[in-house]
Amino acid sequence: MKTWLAKFRISIALDDQTPVPPSVKRATAQSETLRRFADDSAILDRALKNSSPEIEAPEDLHDSIMQAVRSAEPAPVFGWEKIWPRLIPASALAAFVALAIFATNRSSNELNVVSQSAKSSALADASSVVEVSGKLMRNIPDAAISSLNDEMVRLNQDMIVARECLVACLP
Repeated sequence: MKTWLAKFRISIALDDQTPVPPSVKRATAQSETLRRFADDSAILDRALKNSSPEIEAPEDLHDSIMQAVRSAEPAPVFGWEKIWPRLIPASALAAFVALAIFATNRSSNELNVVSQSAKSSALADASSVVEVSGKLMRNIPDAAISSLNDEMVRLNQDMIVARECLVACLP
């Protein structure tokens, strides 16, 4: 573990072009492995710093990148209106089931016998609740989705402007 730390400090000293700390010098003088590592690292460091890479980019690389960026299509807008028709029947069914469970639990807890008029009144109340929930489920998605869809359009426009700004800034 100590040799690993000493090797790390030697490497940092070579990278920063600073002298090796005295504690690492003492450890290097005592260990053949550290001496060999320090010598090999110094040779490698000099060789890498004195060599220059001969990497040339193709002449048409910039033009091909810029052409690809300009021809890129904007990201498609997510269509909430495609999902809501599938969710409306499922949520209406879930509301109906919850209402049925609530109604059965409530009626089973009552010990008194309910009169016929009260039964018809409860049925009328339940049907009106189902009717109101149906209207609500048809009207809420349009109100909720329109603001989300507007936000997605604005976000898409922001992305297009940002892309154009980046393209304009590139040489």
